[in-house]
Order: sequence, then C-alpha cells, then structure tokens
Amino acid sequence: MTDIEASVINTLCRCKQGENKKGEDGKAHPHMPGETDVEYFLCGEPPEEPLPPEEVPQLPSRPREGLITYSAEMDLPLTEPPMRSGEVWHLCQEDGKSFEKVILSIHSNGFSIRYPDDNHPAMSIAWSPFSLVQACRLHTIQADQSQPWLRLFKVSVFHHGITHFFATHGPGADTERARWVADVSRALRILTQSLFPSFQLAVFPLPGASWTSTRLLAGYMLLYDDQGVSLVYGELHAHCDNTAGFAAYEDDACKVQVVHLAIDTNTCVSERVGIDCSCFSLGDHHFSTRTCAEKMLWLRAISNVKVKLRHLAATPTPNELRFYRAAVREQINSLPPSPEAEQPSPQAALLPRRRATLSQLPRTGPVQALPLVSTAVSVMAKQPDSGGATPNTSPTTPNGTATGPNCYVSQPLPLLKEGGSDGNELPLPLELPRSTRVALGEVGGHQLAGFGAKAPSAASKAVHANSPS
Repeated sequence: MTDIEASVINTLCRCKQGENKKGEDGKAHPHMPGETDVEYFLCGEPPEEPLPPEEVPQLPSRPREGLITYSAEMDLPLTEPPMRSGEVWHLCQEDGKSFEKVILSIHSNGFSIRYPDDNHPAMSIAWSPFSLVQACRLHTIQADQSQPWLRLFKVSVFHHGITHFFATHGPGADTERARWVADVSRALRILTQSLFPSFQLAVFPLPGASWTSTRLLAGYMLLYDDQGVSLVYGELHAHCDNTAGFAAYEDDACKVQVVHLAIDTNTCVSERVGIDCSCFSLGDHHFSTRTCAEKMLWLRAISNVKVKLRHLAATPTPNELRFYRAAVREQINSLPPSPEAEQPSPQAALLPRRRATLSQLPRTGPVQALPLVSTAVSVMAKQPDSGGATPNTSPTTPNGTATGPNCYVSQPLPLLKEGGSDGNELPLPLELPRSTRVALGEVGGHQLAGFGAKAPSAASKAVHANSPS
C-alpha cells in the first residue's frame, strides 16, 4: 500500500462542527478513495483549507458590560475650546426668509451660534451621531450660478429633526464653504468614532454559537432610539429560502439579542446623504457605522443579499457561504485603515452614558424607529422535520425571549413618522443690503427687484467688503 493510499483510507470525514461523520450504524466511517484518487467525503463537501491566523474566528476578548447606551440630548454642555470659530450668515428661523450675520463655533461635540449685536440669545446644540453636514443651493441652478458670492450649507441634527442653514459670502465663498463643511464633518466623525470600541469587522461565525453559522458580515454600529444612541453588534445573515436576517446583539459575544429584522425584497434600505456621513436605515431602524466606508460595505452586502432574494436563489450551501465570506473579506481588506490604527490610544466617549431601557416602546420623535426589544415581537425558526414552527432557544433577548437563528420571521411594530422637510433648497435671495440681515425673495416665477445677471450693486459691494473672507 502506498503512502497516498494509506493517507486516503485513514482519512475520516468531519463536518463543520469538527465531529466525525457517522453512518446509519452510528459509527465513524473511514473515507473510501474514488477512481481518480480524489477524496470524497460522506458529508458531500471537500475539506476546507486551513485559515490564515488573522481569519481564524476568535472568541470575544472585550469584557461583557451589557448594552451600552449614550444620551444624545441637545442641551449637553459643549467641550472647550472650539475647533473653529468665525463669521457666517445664518438663516433666521423666525421667518425663514432672511439671513443674519453670526459667530459660528464648531466643537467636537456640538456647535454654538452667537449674535454680535446681542439682540438674540446664543444657541448651543450638541451633536448626535445621527447628524450630517451638506452643501446646498438656491431653488434653481440658474439662481445659484447668478450669485456666486453667496454659498449655502446646512447642518442637520436629524436625530432631533433640527436643521440650521448657513451661508458664506464674498469672492471666496465657495472655498470658505468647503472649509466649514469639512470642519463640521470632521467634528461629527470625531464624536461618532469616540463611541466605538476597538474592533475589526468579522465574516466568520463564532465558535460554539450555531445561530451565527450563516453570518456574512458583523461589526459594531450605533442604533438610534428616541432617547439617545446604543452601541450594538450588527450581524448580517445569508438568505434562507425567501428571506434573510439581520440581528443586533449587546456585544460581540452574541449572547443577548436586542434587534431582529427579517429582510426580503421589499425591505427598505437607504442612506443619509451628507459629507462623510455614516448613517443608513434598514427597515424601520437607523444605524451609524464607524466610518462612511464601512457604511458603504454594509449597504453593498445587504444589496447583494436582496439581489439573491429577488432572483429566488436557493439557500446557499456551506461551500457557497465560504465563497461569499471570501468576497466580503476581500472588501474589508480594501477598506481604509481603521481609526484605532491611526490613533492607538482609545478616545473617551464624547457623549455621556445612560441606563439602558431595553423594553421601552417607541415614543414620539422625528425619526422612524422601533424599540430595542419588544415583547410583541415573536421570532420563530422553521424546523426541517416538523409540521409547524418552534421557538429557537439561542440566543435570547434581555427578557429571556428566544430569537434566531437562520430562517427569519418578524412582526412589524407601529412606526414613528419623521416630521418636517429636510430639503436642500432655499428661496432665491435679493441682493445683499448694507445691514446684517439678508432678505429672501418668494419662491416662484415673480420678477425679483434688483436681481439680474449683472454685477452686484453698490449696496451689495458694501456688504461684500465687510463680509468674512
């Protein structure tokens, strides 16, 4: 007997859980070679190649703390000193048709607005991770091009349904606006990343946690709720029949589940459009990832799962799951370096901690949301040899309700409607007068006094000279 034949005959088939494959008699059977010396396994799958050390699934090393939640109230004190302060024009919220010159200060956890004449009280607004900054324009492209000395941008804390419009004015309005937008975006990124622990995105299931066996992508993210934000560990699953699943746990141990979503072809997936914004929505839940690049990876993975559901793809085999994970791993490796790689020392969270209220039902608020956990949700797992559905025992919700694992059914809850408009357009302004207040014209086809394609008037030039550069 040759060495090759001995090696083949002595090879035992092992399933993915590491146990010997057993036959009908309950005994492990040695592998029998085929006609072409190719090893055939009783489980029908070829042996897996050894994983590189960096891809071997590891048990969580972070100590379990329960669900970490942060307060995101608007009136939280701002950190000093500010990252930047300067003069800009602020759209008055009383009438929505005029600008007034203010001192805008950007802090790492919020921004403040101060009026030079002290006729109005100063405003201080703390950030939420569910905020964005974006350059915006007047109500038409032609109007925007006709007034190059006026450039607008908005800061939206959509967690609370608040949007403030600002404008730069002068010959360098475009450049100045770009600097303000970049500084606000940087402050928001600092705040968001301060709420995350050090972690790496994962694609492999956890050892000993069978409910993670169909995992495609997992990692920490922030979850919106009506009182603040919660740090959760999100997990996207491969499709099973005509549905897929998304779960969020207290931490990367994946023992306690706080969110469970069924994904089908009708599940709404969207993102907030802003500069370096990392917020997206899945169904009726709102999440924020550590970086914008990670958000795009999650959206792409979810989109790929929905494409398979749309084309009625069969439930993937273990071998197909390996290919799916390899593709996701390739995308993870192409992402920019993680923030902790650039800043090894951990940064203190810029939002205060609060007590978690896992069973709280959604209350009134500006953003659509579902509670972290609701006893009204009943999630069942179909068993292959049973006539009905039986609850799965792992993992559990904080109140002990069983959830998971691979085939998902979820019951929707009432939604909260987002209030107000979040558009990017403003009415067309008149030429700037000498005062610090800039009147805006009515939207429509009316001829606006003093407006035209000609150069600014003398009054406009006077304000032009006194405006910040």
